[in-house]
Amino acid sequence: MKNSTNIIKPVSFNFTKALETSSFIALIVLFFTETSYYLLILQTGVVELYNSDISKIWITPLFGVLGMLVAFKLQYRYSLIIMALIVQTILMLFYPQFHTYSLAILGVSSGVIAPYLIYQLRSIIQVIIGLGLAYTFSTFAITIPAIHRGTLAIALSLVALISVFFIDTTPRKKESKVDKEYVILFVWLLLDATLFEILSRSDEAIWRDDNFIVIIILSHIIGLFLAYRFHNFRYNTIVIIGLFVLSYLFFILHKQYLLAVIYPIVISYYNVLVLKRFMLLSMRDLTLVSFSLWLTAGIGVAISIFYTQFF
Repeated sequence: MKNSTNIIKPVSFNFTKALETSSFIALIVLFFTETSYYLLILQTGVVELYNSDISKIWITPLFGVLGMLVAFKLQYRYSLIIMALIVQTILMLFYPQFHTYSLAILGVSSGVIAPYLIYQLRSIIQVIIGLGLAYTFSTFAITIPAIHRGTLAIALSLVALISVFFIDTTPRKKESKVDKEYVILFVWLLLDATLFEILSRSDEAIWRDDNFIVIIILSHIIGLFLAYRFHNFRYNTIVIIGLFVLSYLFFILHKQYLLAVIYPIVISYYNVLVLKRFMLLSMRDLTLVSFSLWLTAGIGVAISIFYTQFF
């Protein structure tokens, strides 16, 4: 008869593995909340509150660049990111009652946080899950008028602040450099920013129509799946440009249902590819491309305002 004690094996707890798992999840939560915050508050909320008046909102992107410079000079210290998220949370207590100095501080905090968040991403799975959650949540929440998003802004900022305490901040060596191939990434960003801003100011904004919510969410999920399945596909550039051409064509032809299918697919698809490249950069090069992101978004806003005024 065998000794029964040989059958029972002690259960060991792998503390290191648990920390890695909690950090993995916390980073997804941080990425999800900050992406949703950007989509619902910075990109659409503030712009809608000020009726797309560049003379009033220009200070936010300008001080965003300043925030990046300050953070880079201070080497993106962990304590600096925590402070930026605390400032963001406090500012959201006063949403939507912003003044010029509030928009300036908002820009600085966003400029500090965005490159650091991308730098901390560890895998394409985190990108896909985070974007999937953010796009799904934002598609539902964007129907809330900008003036009534105060509670939402506080909640997103607070969850982001809590989650940052659980991420692994161990420095990692990244040697990828910015090269000429990055130009096409900014072409995608410009095409997206321009069409999104035009749609946001149009009566045909698919996000404001409840009939398109499910279609948009499913299309985002399809786009994320395709990006995961084909993120190494050699013809991705041609595919994404083709999808953007179709998106603009459906917008011009007023084919809203087709636009609600194709445009979210290309948004999800190309964003995964962009983040996949950006997350491999050193902090110096990531800060450099972040400047270009702000510039690209600004050009997209300017083109959309010109279009809506003259067409």
